[in-house]
Amino acid sequence: MNDASGPADNAYLGQGEAARLRTILEGTRAGTWEWNVQTGDALFNERWAGIIGYTLDELQPLSFETWLTHTHPDDLVVSEKLLQSHFRGDTDYYECEARMRHKDGHWVWVRAYGRLVSRTPDGKPEWVSGTHIDISASKAYQEKLEALQTEQQRTIERLEKMASRIPGLVYQFEMGPDGTIRFPYASAGIERIYNVTPDQVREDATRIFDAIHPDDHAPVREAVEASRVSGEDWICEYRVIVDGEIRWVFGRARPDYRKDGRTVWYGSILDITAQKELEEKLRRIAVTDELTGSANRRQFMKLLSREFLRYQRNGPDYAVILFDFDWFKRVNDRFGHNAGDLVLKETTRILQGELRASDTLGRVGGEEFAILLPDSDLDSARQLAERLRQTIAQHRFKGMEETLHGTITCGVAVSDPEDDQSNTIMLRADKALYRGKSAGRNRVETFHSGDNAR
Repeated sequence: MNDASGPADNAYLGQGEAARLRTILEGTRAGTWEWNVQTGDALFNERWAGIIGYTLDELQPLSFETWLTHTHPDDLVVSEKLLQSHFRGDTDYYECEARMRHKDGHWVWVRAYGRLVSRTPDGKPEWVSGTHIDISASKAYQEKLEALQTEQQRTIERLEKMASRIPGLVYQFEMGPDGTIRFPYASAGIERIYNVTPDQVREDATRIFDAIHPDDHAPVREAVEASRVSGEDWICEYRVIVDGEIRWVFGRARPDYRKDGRTVWYGSILDITAQKELEEKLRRIAVTDELTGSANRRQFMKLLSREFLRYQRNGPDYAVILFDFDWFKRVNDRFGHNAGDLVLKETTRILQGELRASDTLGRVGGEEFAILLPDSDLDSARQLAERLRQTIAQHRFKGMEETLHGTITCGVAVSDPEDDQSNTIMLRADKALYRGKSAGRNRVETFHSGDNAR
């Protein structure tokens, strides 16, 4: 990030972009690694060693062999295939999940992200850098859930007819030739799932649709009919509403045809709300900044790329506002990083209230944010940036030893038909931001066509 800094900022900004990026990565608790493919040299940070219970000193001497020694052999095979695929250019990034042997002897699951950053003069892969994140807790939950589903399936296969004392909702569901439906047998768990008693649906099961989410009525009925026609298992995930609360359930049952035309299913239903919540949490983690709740850099650049492709297909203009704080380092130095975090979160809350539903606010650096404005020209983007600048300048940040106020500098750029890459607009906005910093800060600058952003 370009910045015309005053004396108070030189200590931090003087580190250079690489050092500042390393500081940011360390704040995320990610283990970092750098590997020279040709020489085998490798660099790791202290967190990387800590994930498997070591200090860097204990792992000396460090090399690519350090990774090979501590990683499960089966996962090394998978990792190598993914690396080669990335080196060939088949994928933009290297992504892999692997087990590493902890100092205490147990296996730790890590998710690796990496990217080739240089090649030798003759085109061979050279330096690769990336991160390792400990995902052992998520893996443990996933394995527990899979074990539960596997055991449930074994129960279904083992029993041709339901026993009344099996925990959870197990049932016998019957459909007559005329389409009438009923539950000849249902365990007590049906009340928690559908808010009905077994007696209430023994002769007429239509009441269960009172609990099924309206948007899922048709998919559930269609899945039942498909199972009846094909003889395949009925498998369905859908939502139910009980006492105003939406919950997710997973049902599986096997049909049995009777000579009189009836079809009877024997199966079970599991409450998978916890799994769905975990999936949603993991999805949010993948696309949002953990501190502020805004889009993270990866998600922002993904949405920017999508907008760029839409624009290339004769879509409307779009704009980007890039801004950062003029005083952020002083807040951290004087009040500590907790105060800085509070400022970032409060700023995100304020700005979100000023944006349209179609706009995207993303945290793309330590205290650097970007706003993607679909269907926007340069003038309207500049006006919005000025309004945001004034809003922040007038705001008072509370919750610390004393009330703070500060300013931001904004760089604004708009789409250009000559752009051949989605991130070119970011370079133009950064150019304008740098000019604003050089001109005294607390201002909005737009990119001028005479500037060179490429």
